[in-house]
Amino acid sequence: MAISLSLVPLSIRRQLTATGDTSTIRTSRRFSDISAELCEKILKPGFQGYWICRGSVHGPQRPPSKSDITLVWLHGGAYVTGTALTGVVSLLRIAEIAAQNNLSVNVFSLEYSLAPEARFPTQMNEATAAYRYLVEEEKIDPESIMVLGESSGGHLALSLAYNLHGRGMPRPGKVVLISPWVNLDNSGSTFATNKYKDFLDKQDLDRCVEWLFGDTDTRLKFGDYVNFAARLPSKPTPDGHLNWSHVLPPTWVTIGGNDVFLADVSSFVENARADRVHVDLQVEAGKPHGWLGYGDAIRAREYLALSPGDDASSVLKGSEKLAEVVCDHARRSSKSA
Repeated sequence: MAISLSLVPLSIRRQLTATGDTSTIRTSRRFSDISAELCEKILKPGFQGYWICRGSVHGPQRPPSKSDITLVWLHGGAYVTGTALTGVVSLLRIAEIAAQNNLSVNVFSLEYSLAPEARFPTQMNEATAAYRYLVEEEKIDPESIMVLGESSGGHLALSLAYNLHGRGMPRPGKVVLISPWVNLDNSGSTFATNKYKDFLDKQDLDRCVEWLFGDTDTRLKFGDYVNFAARLPSKPTPDGHLNWSHVLPPTWVTIGGNDVFLADVSSFVENARADRVHVDLQVEAGKPHGWLGYGDAIRAREYLALSPGDDASSVLKGSEKLAEVVCDHARRSSKSA
């Protein structure tokens, strides 16, 4: 019988998921030649994070504005666990594959504040500040920015896009959502039908939402950000009533068929498509929540043990799938430019 995560103290969960040490990257065979320039921490007013790489993973770094694509990574962890370096090996592999396709890639990973110490909208404000920094200070073309969010990071990606629209800021060129937590009400039908097929626990997720908002008043105040599986609120805009076409660029979504989030993600996709947003949805039959990253995490050490010139094909299959999305978007953008 599975033990509910709600029974595990948060401090222990954070210890189990802590990824703040870059020594594994710096001492690896794969990146030993360039490791000193990778995973550079950045502290700015309003946010902090890491430049995982700027333009290259096996050569000198360069000004981010000179690169073809900039990836903004928003990690998962139900807003209560995880770090900006969660998934760093996969991010490096994505950049490596892009380089093999003659694309220079920046990867920036946001170290957003965790609940319950930090309440919403702190995380969204930090993501917005980081995005503003990339566009205004680093002079990166918004069209070249891809925002990637996994699980709670997927919710944060949608919150960022919604907030950018409200502030009149340019949206990114693409959004990528990986097993996204789109509905913090946790009310989709697959919470029941996939209850015994997935490891996510509704009781635990509900508690994480309580930690995130703190109280009912805050949750009501930011009600627009709670359930992205529902239709957007009908608000007047210069282009008519608010809909997803005002908020989202082309979007790519993947989720497992056994994920408890499946029904909510399907509703979000249906609504976004009804609002004329181009959304690619890939449902992987029989897969649980977060399936894309688990296999890569298991084989990360195997990948890092390879020399820079060794063939790493099929080692990190999840990263390769995401790299295809990145490279495809870059090619389409260059053709339309």
